[in-house]
Amino acid sequence: MKKTICLLLALLLLGGCTGKAAVENKEEKPLPHVTVYAEPTADLSEMGGILNIQEIPIIDGYDSFVSVLSAAVIDGRTNKNLSPISVYLAVAMAAEGARGDTQAELLALLGEDSIESLRLNAENMLKALSGKGRTGELVLANSIWMGMQDKDVTFHEAYLKTLADSYGAEAQTVPFGEEEAVRRIVAWIREKTRDKIKVSDDAMQFDADTLAVLINTIYLKDSWQTPFEEGNTVQGTFYGLDGQQLNVNYMCREDGDAEIVRGDGYLRYSLALGEVGQMVFVLPDEAVTLESLLGNRDKIDELLHGGDAKRADVNVMVPKFTFQDRTDLEEILMDLGVWTCFTGGADFSGMTNTPAHISRILQESRIGVDEKGVEAAAYTMIALAKGGVSFEPREQVDFHLTRPFLYAIESRDGTVLFIGTVAVPDRA
Repeated sequence: MKKTICLLLALLLLGGCTGKAAVENKEEKPLPHVTVYAEPTADLSEMGGILNIQEIPIIDGYDSFVSVLSAAVIDGRTNKNLSPISVYLAVAMAAEGARGDTQAELLALLGEDSIESLRLNAENMLKALSGKGRTGELVLANSIWMGMQDKDVTFHEAYLKTLADSYGAEAQTVPFGEEEAVRRIVAWIREKTRDKIKVSDDAMQFDADTLAVLINTIYLKDSWQTPFEEGNTVQGTFYGLDGQQLNVNYMCREDGDAEIVRGDGYLRYSLALGEVGQMVFVLPDEAVTLESLLGNRDKIDELLHGGDAKRADVNVMVPKFTFQDRTDLEEILMDLGVWTCFTGGADFSGMTNTPAHISRILQESRIGVDEKGVEAAAYTMIALAKGGVSFEPREQVDFHLTRPFLYAIESRDGTVLFIGTVAVPDRA
């Protein structure tokens, strides 16, 4: 795999029909048990009714997954911050416990042909993308929270061992249905993400039928390799959608003999970070809307990797911005060909003997950009219910992000950690 990956947070709620499940190795200590839900049939009407899948994309590896998912989520008309790696790893942990068509669809979504290759990729991502340096840090953490109310249901020990060995997941028990469960899980999330994400209240609605919660988190903070001087920050106009004009704070600097990329209808410029990698900005030409540049996987890939590079002296203006975002992913994943896991036909028998199906998938994230650098965090929740120097003259280029733009944060090996759009550079 070309790219390694880090994760952001995945919450995984499990449930199913009541039944007795014994630990396969009876000599080992039994695992925590949980209560179950009576009806293992998902109500797709709550997810938009009948599925309307026109074309299922073929996804080949993580890069392809990023392009396909980003094209489905980001439209260029709103502030959007997506962590594809968070979704990738959340789905990967669900796939570890899936079987049959359910697992096959999840593997196809992630661009993998076997659970073994997916697991190896996850291990490599965790090893390569975790650490703390002189100017920044990238922190990954995983956990599984298991209910403690019911003694009739257990998880397969092989599944829990895989989560521990390959995903580094901590294991804890909590009394779902009580405030203590919410308090402990939210506290863990806040600790691992440095208290940067405000978790939505409805994301923490755990009732007594909750089987388990799987969480993976990502926290990223790094300084610009070449910082912006606060004294050079100026106020200016940002030209938003539909003629909107906003007064915002722009960070400014001059980058001499730098590489800038000209593409079909856009400019792309990257700002190096001290430890993690770089932040990439894509600015549409004045006569081109950001919305028209987005919309399919080929365009996303072209915006991030295409175009013709040249050397120039670049006058940089970047607006300061901070915002939190939420993306509900159920219908999006259905449109990408993942649907069995949302129905009563879902098979998560590799996880537990209790029938279960996915009832919710959402991601919440936060990003902040200022003179010092960038700070970002995210989590994805999957809920399952039961069932050199040159002296030659150079071109002068202005790279002023004064209208809606695309951005991405990449690790040193090119792994996309975050991708999003700024339509309104507000502060939150």
